[in-house]
Amino acid sequence: DTPGQIDIGGQETATLVTYEVRDNGRGIDPADHQRIFDLFRRAGPQDVPGEGIGLAHVRALVRRLGGYMGVSSEPGRGSIFTITLPIRFGTRGERKTA
Repeated sequence: DTPGQIDIGGQETATLVTYEVRDNGRGIDPADHQRIFDLFRRAGPQDVPGEGIGLAHVRALVRRLGGYMGVSSEPGRGSIFTITLPIRFGTRGERKTA
């Protein structure tokens, strides 16, 4: 019954850029934090539409670009998804040294 809210922020260092995507959704049980990144796997009750492929694709792309992705969440408190990427890329997403 609460209107959805999504906040996006970021910060940059000399070698990395980090993005945070926060929502005020129903949250994710810590036992499901890794499960949600698996293809066709979803967390919690299956009472909302979805296929379970979005986060798996995002994580695969982030990894291909040399970065990593994580989640911080608990039921009833929303979620924070963090994506960290290198500032510079080589060919095919390989990290390029400065």
